[in-house]
Order: sequence, then structure tokens, then C-alpha cells
Amino acid sequence: MDLFLTFFILFLIPIFIKLFEKTKIVSYLSPIAMAYALGIALSFTSIPINHKIIIQVSEISIALSISLFVLASNLKNFKTLLKPLLKSFLLGIISLLIAIVITFYFFNFSDKNSIDIMGMLVGLYVGGTPNLSAIGIALGVPNDTIVLVNTADITLGGIYFLLLITIVKPILSLFLPKFVPGNFEIENEKIENEEEIKSKLSEKIKMIFFGLLIAIFILGFSFGFTLLVFGKNIPAFLILLTTLSIIGAQFTVVKKIKWKFEIADFLLLVFSFGIGLQIDLNNLLANGFEIYLLVGTVFIGTILIHYLLAWITKTDVDTLLISSTAALYGPAFIPPIAKAINNKELIVYGIALGLLGYILGNYLGLGVAFLLQFLA
Repeated sequence: MDLFLTFFILFLIPIFIKLFEKTKIVSYLSPIAMAYALGIALSFTSIPINHKIIIQVSEISIALSISLFVLASNLKNFKTLLKPLLKSFLLGIISLLIAIVITFYFFNFSDKNSIDIMGMLVGLYVGGTPNLSAIGIALGVPNDTIVLVNTADITLGGIYFLLLITIVKPILSLFLPKFVPGNFEIENEKIENEEEIKSKLSEKIKMIFFGLLIAIFILGFSFGFTLLVFGKNIPAFLILLTTLSIIGAQFTVVKKIKWKFEIADFLLLVFSFGIGLQIDLNNLLANGFEIYLLVGTVFIGTILIHYLLAWITKTDVDTLLISSTAALYGPAFIPPIAKAINNKELIVYGIALGLLGYILGNYLGLGVAFLLQFLA
């Protein structure tokens, strides 16, 4: 019963939001923010939902969404757009290292694993959760500490994510330059808008079916190949998924398939709602206050320093937010942030930076941990 109810809720709420996304309240808050907030609200209820299914559906929906966004993207401006994003991404890494140094020298944490945790956080906020776990295991950090650090990141990151998709861009826009768009093409968007009223339901269903079919094939092949060759390796899976989607986007038959962005948008709502359902604010108040304080100091310090460096270097607000998201959250969160700031042009480049972070994360994390141990 809880299995059926979980699937029902996971898709019913996003469908409801999608149907009313053009109403004043939903458009003002943004559909992504609404999905996320409703997920958090329902996480406090006693509704019997299957959390394992929520995690699996969330992972599948964001993977399909990434594939569909890339399949619908145009890469003509790759060099022009990637250069400022890469610069901002490097500024984010510098901000993280400064925050780590400040935390190391000015905060006295009693936890014996605090230095190792800082190394784990470098891996996490350059790459992602796989880097955090890998560095923690390599440094001999207890499993319960690794879980607690990850929980603190999910909670604090969840709160900041909600701010990102609502008020951060309007505030930063008061101090930072606006993004200057290129000649970005969104898969015949003008034609879609003109023909939308005239098109038949059967045609829409066929387009949605073929778009999903291609994305599912890419996901299935990427997962199977990665599992066979590398084992359960998330970075390798995302690299292959993105690469195959980029290749697929060049085929004329794929370019002719409409509604790819629409499907991806809906899957983002499913993902955001599922993420909201997984937030456990009660755990934040009940366990490991010092670890939460350590993670919060590094996390908030990194964000504020990155903002300052962006202001000094006159980085535009969209480039800052996408590059920061690539480092702090990884490639999976690029599409929802890009949608929230209304800039789909940067999606594929943000994903590329997130994948680069996965590669750099372990090296930087372990290097910082060993350096801090030496200095201590």
C-alpha cells in the first residue's frame, strides 16, 4: 500500500504544480521552489511513504532530465560561455580553500576527526558526495561520522537550495552584472509556441514517448556499461550519460523531437519534490551539533567569499550561480537552478564543470587533509 501511495504522491504533486505553473502564486515562487517546499512540508507528516522508492525515483528522474536537457541544447557558444564559467568555478574553489583555512585557524573544534572532516568537505564542495565518502574512507573516518557529515550537508544544502531558487538571484543582481545571452536556440521554441494550440494530443504523446525513449536508452546503456566496467561509479556514469546525450543531440532525428525541455522540466519537479521529502530537519536538532557547526562554517564561508570575489572580478550573476552550484551541489542540480534563474543556456556547461569537480575532488580533498594534519 505504501508503495502505491509513494508513487501516487511523487507524481501527483508535480503534475498538480505543472498544471498550475502559470498561476500567480506558483510562477512567483517558481514551480521548482513550490515542489521543494511541498516536499519538505509533507516530510513532517505521518503519511506512510517508501523512502527507498523516493530516492530511486529521484535519481532516475534527474538522470533522465539531464539527458533530455543536453539532447535539446545547442553547443555553438561552448568556448564563449565555458571560459567565464570556468573562471568563476576556480574562484569558488579558492573561496572554499580560504574558508577551510579560516575554519582551521580561528575555530577550535574538539572532534578528533575535525581535520579529516575538512578534507572531506573540500572533496564534497569541489566534487560531490562520492568524493566525501571516498576521502572519509581513505582517511579512516568512522562510518557514523561520514553519515553525519553527509546529513549536515543535505540539511544545510537543502536550506540554501531553497534560497537559490527563490531570492538569491534578485539580491545578487543588485550588486553583480547581468548575464549577456548568446545565440541560444531552444529546439524550435517559436514553432512550438505557434503550433501548440493546433497540435493534436496524439502528436504530443508521440513526441513525449520518443523523447523519453531516447533518454531512457541513454540512461540504461550508461548505467549498464558503467556497472560492468567501473562498478557503481556515479562520476563515470554521469560522464558517459552526458557524453552520449551530447552525441545524440547532433542527430537530425533527435533535433526534430519536440517537447524535450517540457519533459525535462516535469522530471525536475519530480526530483525537487523527492529531495524535499528526504530532508530530515529533526535530525539536525538532535545529533552532532559540532559537526553541523563545522560544516555550516565551511559551507556559508565558501558562499560568502565566492560572492565577494565575484563582485571584485565583476562576474555576472548567472555565471556565479551556475558555477557555484556545480561545485557545491554537482551536475545533478544544474538543471533546476538553471530553470529557476531562467537561463537554460548554461545547463550543459554547468554539468561539464560539475563533472570536472568530481575529477578534482579527491585530489584536493586528500591534499588539504594531509596538509592540515602536517600543520597541526
